[in-house]
Amino acid sequence: MAPNKRGAAPPQENGEGPHDYASSVITKEEVEARGSGTREARDTYDSSRPLRSELRVFFTGLMFLTRLLVPAWVDHHPAYLMRSMMWFPLIGAAVGAWGAAWHSAAALLWPSPPLLAAALSTLSTVWLTGCFHEDGLADSIDGFGGGWGREQILRIMKDSRVGTYALVGTALALQTKLAVLGTLGPARAMSALIAAHAASRWTALPLTYCCTYLQDAEDAKRGLYNWFAASRRLLTPPRLAFATASTAAVLLAILQAAQAAAVAATVLLATVLSGYYGNLVIGGVVGDYLGATIAVTEIAIYLVLAADWPAVAVRWQPLAVLATVAAVPVLWTRRVIAAGGASC
Repeated sequence: MAPNKRGAAPPQENGEGPHDYASSVITKEEVEARGSGTREARDTYDSSRPLRSELRVFFTGLMFLTRLLVPAWVDHHPAYLMRSMMWFPLIGAAVGAWGAAWHSAAALLWPSPPLLAAALSTLSTVWLTGCFHEDGLADSIDGFGGGWGREQILRIMKDSRVGTYALVGTALALQTKLAVLGTLGPARAMSALIAAHAASRWTALPLTYCCTYLQDAEDAKRGLYNWFAASRRLLTPPRLAFATASTAAVLLAILQAAQAAAVAATVLLATVLSGYYGNLVIGGVVGDYLGATIAVTEIAIYLVLAADWPAVAVRWQPLAVLATVAAVPVLWTRRVIAAGGASC
């Protein structure tokens, strides 16, 4: 019998009691033994040597977001990791360019069906990132779908096992991504991949800067992420400005002005809605939630770039109905939470 993410693992069929399925892979103690990701007990950023310090900042971000090798003197120091968020959009653009190269080659070798090029491109990017943001999406879908309170949502999200919500939700998200990439064609897909991977990662910066980054004393990864949360002041306005400017530069370099504006509006809307929902339901954000926002925003960008906007201008009524219907559960959820939560 498979475990489920809502509660404890089911009892063994021989009646010997519950079995910790997660321990057969990696235990909480093993995760805790990793500590804070660095052997340094304090922030060692040296402002007297800014070039080397900033080089370490960049490599920390590269190591965090991808599987690429970095110099041995770079580790997951939370203070450097927080500063490295300024590089997230440009690192994302590089990931998108990697996926675009795969898409272009696959479309040349196997022009039909177009879904094949989209699938190989997505396979290349999730390999390069280690399914990093998809993992956050799966955990967030499980938590927000299966939990009915802040503590339970966060407890489910920490569970390394995959539940039904995560399986179905992530599968549908990936299918949507492949379908819309398949409709763009090779040339448009290449620019869309670079734009989406760059712009979607920008969402992590304002969410971290403006929202409460939740700390959990019981989390096995608390050594890293609680220090990360305490270092929010290191994500300074100049670093935010650099990330915003680099995102805008990428969009304007590879998209038409109208498309770049549409993508920027999409990213801003996704960031605002994500921050609103995170604050409403769990009182802030966590790493998995940031990853989920990036994954969802990436797909939203593809949808915006592939949409038939001239047809929408003529037949806008279906979108108006969709917006109204989609708003109902959000407003109802807010009403329930404001009233003290639902009873089960």
